[in-house]
Amino acid sequence: MTVLAELRAMRRWLPITIVLAAAAAEAVGLGQIAFYLLLVAVPIVAAIALTAFGDLLDGRFEPAESLQALLYGVALLLLVAGAAAGSTAFALSACLATFALQALLGLGVELRRPVLDLER
Repeated sequence: MTVLAELRAMRRWLPITIVLAAAAAEAVGLGQIAFYLLLVAVPIVAAIALTAFGDLLDGRFEPAESLQALLYGVALLLLVAGAAAGSTAFALSACLATFALQALLGLGVELRRPVLDLER
């Protein structure tokens, strides 16, 4: 795996991991830690959203994957709105729903790719 592929994989998993950690902290009853984890997620999701938007402008995305940049923007908006309102439950549920939609979109893209016939 190349370094670029590893960075792309980390770019996808890092915000999901932070939001899941915040959801676990909220479920255990550590609301303050969940709030701070959401605050940590804001600049990370912002950087990923800007990178995805830059890739979109450079034309590096397939048409079906171009929705990823929009979904990162939506996740950022919901994180900021939830953190500003002090409602970690809203921010967590909205972000998890957005990330689930991104996962379904990625799964759809992967399923539509042709399979290489290696038996020839």
